[in-house]
Order: sequence, then structure tokens, then C-alpha cells
Amino acid sequence: MKNITLILAFAILVPNLASARRIGGLFGKSENIEEIIDLDAKGPNGEDVYLAYKTSGYYFFMGAYMADEGYVLGIRGKTSYYPLDKNQIIAYQENGFLPKPLPEYKIPFKDWLWGFALWILLSVLGLIWFFPNRGSPFEKGCKFYFGKNVPVDYMKAHDYFKKSANKDFAPAQYNLGIMYLKGQGVEKNVQKAIPYFMLASDQEYANAQVQLGNLYFDGEEIPKNLDRALSFYKSSCENGHQDGCKMMNHILENKK
Repeated sequence: MKNITLILAFAILVPNLASARRIGGLFGKSENIEEIIDLDAKGPNGEDVYLAYKTSGYYFFMGAYMADEGYVLGIRGKTSYYPLDKNQIIAYQENGFLPKPLPEYKIPFKDWLWGFALWILLSVLGLIWFFPNRGSPFEKGCKFYFGKNVPVDYMKAHDYFKKSANKDFAPAQYNLGIMYLKGQGVEKNVQKAIPYFMLASDQEYANAQVQLGNLYFDGEEIPKNLDRALSFYKSSCENGHQDGCKMMNHILENKK
């Protein structure tokens, strides 16, 4: 989880550092002028001008704040501009310098995203750090059952599998059946194992169907019943389990 956090932080931080350097540093204020339309008239000092909108932002290694400053007159070939207040806009529209109404503009979402990147990054990192996704109950059960980076603990595995099985997750139901069948973390109890296998089988879980077929075929834990064994093997074969297909064919051949 910490590795994911670091990768995410790096992925967001690097583009913002590059952007900050382009505007002259990692700290401070930036201004951005985006052209909306060209204007036929000249500026106050005879310059070629265009109607634009201005955004300003503050950086602290990356975007910490961005604001829409509204309309301005951009100066062609320069980064400078002439500010426009409401009264100036009305006056320029009346003498035909600016169109009426003014064309609308929309600041791209990515600009807002980078403008507030610092807070977005901190929020995401906070969520990952304080509310990590540590996996589903079934995944936790598998971790303790197979000893993935932790010591094998069948009792914990059983508890997690049961939580998942209570939500009708067939693999968890099957795993509980195996644990009761083998006495792993619980007292061996075939009569408790079979209902879990049946629940998983009802959801067309092939492993459970093969296990039920084996129990009825072997006749060691429960009374032998080849018809029931064949039925479960047939179901598992239809669900793509090759061992189930082999056992189904084996029973059918011996019946001839």
C-alpha cells in the first residue's frame, strides 16, 4: 500500500513540478492568458490585441489555488495584457471595439485539476493512508489459509470465509466445506461440510460439485450413492471441470 501511495504521489507531483518550473519557480503566483477571439481594432498603444480570459494560480510545489479572473485584452506577441472591468467592457461594446454579447468561454477541466493538484493529492493520499482497501473477507481468508505473507491460521481463515459465505460467495462456501471436511481450524464434521458444498453447488461452482461427487462415489464419509455421484459429476462437467468429466465417463462405462 505504501508503494502504491508513493507511485501515485510521484505521478501527480512530477508534472506539476515541471509546470511550476516553466512559470518561474516552485513557489508563488502564476498568470495564464487564453485567447477567445481576435479583434480587428488596435489596443490603447496601437498593439494588436485579442479578447482573452485570464486565470491566476498559486503554487506550492504544485497548484494550490486557481481563480478565474474574467475577460482581459491580450497583447499579441507578448505575455502582458490590459485588464477589463465591467464599465470598460460596456464602453468598448458601445463603440464597437468588443462584440455584444461577449463570447462565452469555458476553462478546461484539466486546468482546474492542475490548479488544485496539491489538495487533490493530499486528499487521495489521506484516503489511501487512513482508509486502505485491505481486501475482501474472502481474500483475507485465503491469506491466512495458504499463509500468504503471514503464518497459516485456519481459525482466522474460517472466520473470514464464513463472512464471505454469508454473502453467498460460492468459493468461500466451498472452502468452508473443505475445512469442515478436513478439520482445519474447526472440528471435523462432514455433516457441516456437505451443506456448504451444496450451497456452492447450487451456484454452479464446479469444485463443490466434484467434491460432492467424490463423497458419494467413495462412500467413506457418507453412504455410497453412484446415482448422486454421477449427477454431481455431470453438473461439474457441464461447468467445465475436467476431473468431473473423467469421473462421469468412468461411472457410465462401468454401468454398461
